[in-house]
Amino acid sequence: MAAKDFIDVERQRGDCFRLLAACFYPPEMKVLIEEGVLENLHGLLEEVCPEAAACCEGMARALSQASEEELAVAHAKLFVGPFALRAPPYGSLYLESQNRLMGDTTMEVLKMYQRAGLALSGDFKDAPDHIAAELEFMYFLVAKEVHALRQGDRNDAFKYLEMQHEFHEKYLHPWMEPFVEMIRTGSEHEFYRLLAKSLSTFIMKTPVPRTLPGKIGAEA
Repeated sequence: MAAKDFIDVERQRGDCFRLLAACFYPPEMKVLIEEGVLENLHGLLEEVCPEAAACCEGMARALSQASEEELAVAHAKLFVGPFALRAPPYGSLYLESQNRLMGDTTMEVLKMYQRAGLALSGDFKDAPDHIAAELEFMYFLVAKEVHALRQGDRNDAFKYLEMQHEFHEKYLHPWMEPFVEMIRTGSEHEFYRLLAKSLSTFIMKTPVPRTLPGKIGAEA
């Protein structure tokens, strides 16, 4: 693959993480539809993971038939409460035998954010291993990789590629299947069932590249 093509694909892969993360925040029709989150996500997935793009089409149809209030209720039952969550969106609850929030893996995730030079926004009041935060962190790492590639800095690009591998394999991939299965079985809304399938398909079928193209310079 040519250097420019590789950079374009990496940018698209990173943007998929960002837009999938947006779907896990409290739903706003203005953001999801008017600001083009679903439309853009569908277009990107068609390029990098066509199997997941089909789910995204279904998400748009489900959204067109729902009110924002209905979607907000479904979101709260899955991810927020106040009662027992049907699909807790925190990695530590799946990765640790004690099934505890803010466990050791949560602190390890936070340390990885700090190692990458990233701090959680003051507006973010949830645990560091919330699914949206972890997806946005992957977007951040890919964006840093792409920036380094455009500058012709292979060493920096490879550093961020290695961080993606570490984070993906230790803290994201291992809890995707049980998490999305809880969404599939616990959601009353087709939008979230399809979101779960889209996320799982993207994570499983879009691996982090192992190497960089042989020749990348600032002109790419």
